[in-house]
Amino acid sequence: MKKSPLWLAVLSALAVQSALTATSVSAAVATPEKTTSIVTRDLLVQADLVFSGKVVSVEYKDSADGLPHTFVTYDVDQVISGRPDGSQVTLRFLGGRQQKGEVVRYLEVSETPEFQVGDTDVLFASKNNSSICPLAKCTSGRFRNLDGVLASDDGRAIIEKTDSSYAISAAVIAQDTERKGDVGHGANALASVAREPVSPVVPATAVKTEQFIADLREQAREVASARADTPIFVSASIKDEFKAAAMAPEAAPADAAPNLLRRVTTPTDFDRWEEDAVRKNNGNPVL
Repeated sequence: MKKSPLWLAVLSALAVQSALTATSVSAAVATPEKTTSIVTRDLLVQADLVFSGKVVSVEYKDSADGLPHTFVTYDVDQVISGRPDGSQVTLRFLGGRQQKGEVVRYLEVSETPEFQVGDTDVLFASKNNSSICPLAKCTSGRFRNLDGVLASDDGRAIIEKTDSSYAISAAVIAQDTERKGDVGHGANALASVAREPVSPVVPATAVKTEQFIADLREQAREVASARADTPIFVSASIKDEFKAAAMAPEAAPADAAPNLLRRVTTPTDFDRWEEDAVRKNNGNPVL
């Protein structure tokens, strides 16, 4: 059936109205920003030392097992919780650069932070010298101070929610740029990246670093009161010989069930094969 010009005009007008209505509804029902909640109390409970500081050196050394490790040293600015053994703190991470003669290799460990001399951070250090990543929940235990604004390890702004709790926003306020110095660790060092604040938009609810530290101090008092004692936090020493934490699994609690104890302390055939393969491959991961 042939449509008249009037009928075509009516259909066109209805289509335009429908499109405008859809646009209006879409704008009204905007998707809320995705955030990741931060439970600072849990981090404080897990941490042996909480402090703010500045990275002054990034060094590498192989363990007795032949695996490269990264030693990151901070000048301590403020101690929030715990007792450091000096004015500097050195953390030891599995992974990093390994050089044998003219051959340079890198061991990358996933979900482990990158560090660069000059970085200023707030850190929740835990199990230094005895774990792969000596931070509470690893990357979750490092907050970057970017020109006074707090950010996650991957450079996303930390915001304050309506209930006064903290969350990681989707807004990236730091990015990788051209090399400006030594970077650790792992294959990340191969990329040789530096990190600079991204000028544009910082969320209005972004948390200031000093505000975050002040709030942590209040919470830390409550956590400390529940602890029997506060042992001195021992820094890693690049001069000492050591064995990789990956090759020395932690023992199970004394009250663990016998079958659980066996599973934790006894490596499987695959574990033994993997350890042997890593050693034969000069500390490089076996793919």
